[in-house]
Amino acid sequence: MKKLTYWLFFLALITILVSCLDGHKTTNNGKNKTKKVALKDLKSGRDIINAGSETQYTGSPGKLIVVTENTVYTNEIKNLFDSIFAAPIRPFYPYTPYFEIHERTLNQFNSLSTKLRNIIELTIDNKVEKGKPIMHIFENYYAKTQLYTKIQAHDITDLYQILQEEIGYLFKLYDRQEWKREFYRHRKYANTEVREKIKTKFGIDLTLPDKYKYESIDNTYGIILFPERSKQMDLKTTGNSAVSRVNFIESGVMIWEYPFKDSSQLIPEHLIQMRDSILKKYVKHEIPGVYMGTQYHPAVIPQYEKFKIGDVIGYQIRGLYKFTGKMEPSGGRFWEFQFKHPHRNTIVALSGYIGAPPTVSPSLEINKIRAIIYSMKVVE
Repeated sequence: MKKLTYWLFFLALITILVSCLDGHKTTNNGKNKTKKVALKDLKSGRDIINAGSETQYTGSPGKLIVVTENTVYTNEIKNLFDSIFAAPIRPFYPYTPYFEIHERTLNQFNSLSTKLRNIIELTIDNKVEKGKPIMHIFENYYAKTQLYTKIQAHDITDLYQILQEEIGYLFKLYDRQEWKREFYRHRKYANTEVREKIKTKFGIDLTLPDKYKYESIDNTYGIILFPERSKQMDLKTTGNSAVSRVNFIESGVMIWEYPFKDSSQLIPEHLIQMRDSILKKYVKHEIPGVYMGTQYHPAVIPQYEKFKIGDVIGYQIRGLYKFTGKMEPSGGRFWEFQFKHPHRNTIVALSGYIGAPPTVSPSLEINKIRAIIYSMKVVE
């Protein structure tokens, strides 16, 4: 009888422990909580709810998983996602979307990895009040820094309506989180010696990654070289044979400055012209007489917009570069920020570049470059 009582008590204790551990969602009232919270108890809207997960995320950058049933992911909703999340980063060529979108049913999602970086779940539920769809945005849901948005609606009309209203806002959140993940990774490393050199030379402080090489030429130009990333690609040939070739991605961030004389220098077209002058002098190809320049073909002409980093307003510029001169052996994409230094009489540029074959996604390099540029702080 005592043994039976003991075992009944033991089973009851196990049941209580399992029920306490059954759940991972938390509100943003505290970190690392594991108390399960029903969606009906959470306020719907744009507030980001911290779910507290510390698990490492999985998967490649630049991918958005839409979790929903096939009947819910209509052509209208698919086209809406494609027009915003899968829009091309202009003027990059080949076609470079902000996100690759992958649809999965809930069963497929649960049977595969739930720890992917970017998730949006769409649900039709007739228990939701008509005309009042619900949206909850979670960070650190199944994994640390994961963004997981749950949208529930009474019917497909309500679902499409809330997506039309909120998809632009959601894109900004998810796009920002992409480069933020790299920023969080970079700030683990002090890189004190190189950061001090950059502060002295250019009057800026940057959060830098691990495993890079820094080179500088006089007090005008410097470059942060990322390690080459490679991807093996199997090429089918005629017959039953196949060959393998390794594709390399070369990337990094260049820094340069030149004297500020008057405000006419801050016109974007002039900034791009000076970019070409600097690159012709400092960024030479291994082939004699060949140097890096900007592509000006009408289809890929550089695009720019006023942009603010911290308290500094400058121009964010995107475009394509090519090595030009006696011959044109290669080219790629660039993403840069140019501004007048508020404490020095100089114009400073941070210019990330990516040389990658069209078969390899540049998302990782784009996010690493943005993480470095957007981490910039000016110093005197």
